[in-house]
Amino acid sequence: MKYFFILMMMVLPGYAIAAPDVKVSITAEKIVIVEENGKKVEQRIAASEVLPGDVLLYTLSYKNVGDEAAKDIKLNNPVSKDTAYVIDSAYGPGAKITFSVDGGKTFNEPSLLRYKVNVSGKAQERKASPEQYTDIRWAIAEVGVGKSGVAAFRVRVK
Repeated sequence: MKYFFILMMMVLPGYAIAAPDVKVSITAEKIVIVEENGKKVEQRIAASEVLPGDVLLYTLSYKNVGDEAAKDIKLNNPVSKDTAYVIDSAYGPGAKITFSVDGGKTFNEPSLLRYKVNVSGKAQERKASPEQYTDIRWAIAEVGVGKSGVAAFRVRVK
């Protein structure tokens, strides 16, 4: 038994344990409308300067650089207080997209999002509008080894 322990101590330091490792990067681009061949088309440019009314596209790119599949991945992204979420703009192939109106404490589908207000001393519950979204979450069941994907959403600058 003593020799088994010594042998394991010699083998384990070089032993690598498999693990997922999902790297995420985010970019922000400003959406501008330009005319091309007599038609108006969207174009994306760097969001270096923004003004009220501008629409921004945030893109989250992710990749599993680990040596094991990553399961139950959640990508959370806040919606800046200086912006308002553009309805139906969030996408992420294969992801379940939910939203928060309480700073990311809870997430739900848009039709189920509620908030409370005090009206004449009584608490009333109301349906949240996209302008009240504070966070967006993409839930991804699995990202295989070496696999990647994107998630994105738009906001309008207040």
